[in-house]
Amino acid sequence: MNTLNLFKMSNKLIRPSVTYRQYAYKVMKRPDPNTLKMPAPGTAPKLMEIIKEKIRLNGPISVAEYMHIVTTNPTEGYYMKKETIGESGDFITSPEISQLFGEILAIWFYAESKKMGPGKPLQIVELGPGKGTLMMDFLRVLHRLGYKPNDLSIHLVEISETMQNVQAHRLCATHKACHVDSPHNYEGETTSGIKVYWYYDLKKVPKNFSWYIAHEFFDVLPIHKFEKSEDGWRELLIDIDEAGKLYYRISANETNSVKTLVRPPLDAGDRTELEVSARSLGIARQLAQRVDAYGGLALIADYGHEGEKGDTFRAFHRHQVVNPLENVGASDLTADVDFSQLRIAASMTPGDENYALVMGPVQQRQFLERLQAEFRLNVLIENAKSDEEKKMLKSAYDMLVDPQKMGERFKFMAFYPSTVGPILEKYPPLGFSTENKQ
Repeated sequence: MNTLNLFKMSNKLIRPSVTYRQYAYKVMKRPDPNTLKMPAPGTAPKLMEIIKEKIRLNGPISVAEYMHIVTTNPTEGYYMKKETIGESGDFITSPEISQLFGEILAIWFYAESKKMGPGKPLQIVELGPGKGTLMMDFLRVLHRLGYKPNDLSIHLVEISETMQNVQAHRLCATHKACHVDSPHNYEGETTSGIKVYWYYDLKKVPKNFSWYIAHEFFDVLPIHKFEKSEDGWRELLIDIDEAGKLYYRISANETNSVKTLVRPPLDAGDRTELEVSARSLGIARQLAQRVDAYGGLALIADYGHEGEKGDTFRAFHRHQVVNPLENVGASDLTADVDFSQLRIAASMTPGDENYALVMGPVQQRQFLERLQAEFRLNVLIENAKSDEEKKMLKSAYDMLVDPQKMGERFKFMAFYPSTVGPILEKYPPLGFSTENKQ
């Protein structure tokens, strides 16, 4: 090998060759949200398959995560694919039992708003509107009270497109889906010209003077379940056994939910079981802040307790209580609302700028009777066209107020702006006080 070739070879070994990086870019077209479609019915994974895979990959899941999957999965979720309310569904609500219920609630909002001013323009915001029956009763009352289409608008918070469609057909003469960039995903107009808007999230609803109604809404929000052991509070989780069935198990250590949610005064006393809905606490706080900052009222009506219960998680199928871990997706998952926790979330805490004056809870029987619901019943009976209709009206009212039925299990709680304290001292809140100085 000659000297020149040797030098060239050595030079390559000593000095690395210079390389040039070349980048190739591929233009990717982002999918148009307006053209995206959900999988056809029957082609998407079943809820049990989704849950099993999640547990296989990440371990046991919380009851809250289980409830969220079962109720809100876009294609197979309980509330997403069928009507669930009524005789043919799994449960029935007070507005479906009697028109009197919605009428009394509308009168309550109107009377209490008058303590603050004219209350116009008005937003009516309903969380979980069901079949739209309650709102239909509200509109009938407001029409009698002289409200015009320009005086109010309706804002419905509903995650299920199936139920949105049901509500739209009952409430509106015209309705349509909205562009994906719109704050509301659906809109319509009643025969009288009142605007109606649908939202997936309360945060998107405009912040104005509003009546907020949440009837049987909080009871379906996901809950975390906790039990107290010798080593402290532990979370109840859901796992799969060797036979492929779901079962409960206790976490070996403190979960993040235990660390963040089990705090005084919720864990006070000698209680050994506890249910906490982080979602409920967040929404109660939102309602309190909105009412205080922008004016209005919030009324919560649901079955629940004041902190004395610990294990209320269950399922309803065809109006019967069933095991919530069986027949996944076929039953309504629910838990009693802990009104003491809603009170804590909405009331003043150090550093709060906006908070609510919280009234209640009071039993449904007490609330309706204090608002002279029986007087309205007698008017309806007098105008009934047959003895059979009169009998049905009495039976429906009995269902609402009988202590063994809905009368004591269902409760009412109200949020008022913090500034109306002196007014409420002079004019006690209707339905929540036995006094009536008006």
